[in-house]
Amino acid sequence: MMKTNRGMLTAAAAAALLLGGCGIREAHIAMPGDLTAASEPLRLRGIGGGTRGSFDLEGAPGSFTRSAERLGIFDPLLVRNSGGGSFRLAGASGDLAGRCRFVEREVTIGNIAVTPDRLRFSCGFARDGRPTAAELVLEDPKSAFGTVHGRSERRGILYFEGEEIEVRSIHRDQGGGLPAPHAIGYMFAQDGREIGAVNLNGARTIYAPRDPRVREAVIAAGIALALFWDPAV
Repeated sequence: MMKTNRGMLTAAAAAALLLGGCGIREAHIAMPGDLTAASEPLRLRGIGGGTRGSFDLEGAPGSFTRSAERLGIFDPLLVRNSGGGSFRLAGASGDLAGRCRFVEREVTIGNIAVTPDRLRFSCGFARDGRPTAAELVLEDPKSAFGTVHGRSERRGILYFEGEEIEVRSIHRDQGGGLPAPHAIGYMFAQDGREIGAVNLNGARTIYAPRDPRVREAVIAAGIALALFWDPAV
């Protein structure tokens, strides 16, 4: 059985990027023009490759913890990915907090990979230490036998105090070209209209709606997704 610390892998990957020089272009999610104009970009600073630390969201301080484990039996024959995280953001109107977990199980036989237990990432939220009527559930929508286009897509629903918001992964950057195999960001939509987004590649940024009904929901989910150590990455 093998157990791998995700923090060590992330730190190694970050070092490799730094050593690679300035020729690497940071991908930034492709966003529709009307969403760019209708949302407020909030820069999320301080989330590096560690398992715990502090961050800043446009002057609002926060703290986080997170973990990810890969447990393999005759790896890669049978692999279980699991982990989670938590955050707390201090704001003028009170503290906003979230706690998340994920699990996924993979079986590989020869060149065939099967995912009998597909990825499920879920979060609950609290305000000023009290649980609120909110939940984020994100899943891998492909079948157990994979997908034809090779992308690790994520789709889900964010329920937040009476609001229902669709969440989907973004794989294309503003420079065009081929889509990334893993999510470089997430889009939030309601009633068929895109209302917010979070960019996860390079400068992490939450594009928060100006509508107060859904603004806090997108901020909370955006932080949770920025902390998510997706097994596909």
